[in-house]
Amino acid sequence: MTAFHQTSIRAKRAKMKSLALVVVFCAFVPLSDSACFTDLLKRGAKHCVDRFDHSKHRMGSTWRNDECVKCTCSPGRMHCCNVMGQVATMTEGCAVKYNYTTCTFDVFHPEDPSFKCDYGVVGK
Repeated sequence: MTAFHQTSIRAKRAKMKSLALVVVFCAFVPLSDSACFTDLLKRGAKHCVDRFDHSKHRMGSTWRNDECVKCTCSPGRMHCCNVMGQVATMTEGCAVKYNYTTCTFDVFHPEDPSFKCDYGVVGK
């Protein structure tokens, strides 16, 4: 086997490893997107507008809206993250109750409160 052939094989392996890494990172994009988002502001904007309740907020301010989304208004962008998360999966027969005042939730079995429900959360 020539040195050129060995180099070519190494280059192909490196490309395959890089491609595998890109695929893994792309798989996490939907999860990260559900937790936070950034809205770009128009040039010269003096405030941010909350996309949930349409309230206006001054540059440099941080707030939490009634949907448990915390936002920061900065020149050129508004960055927001869900501070509570949403239950995506749970044990069959269980229910979830969201408390938007405290930004918490409870996963429980309505017929047997002592039953331990397993659940998975996205967006936090």
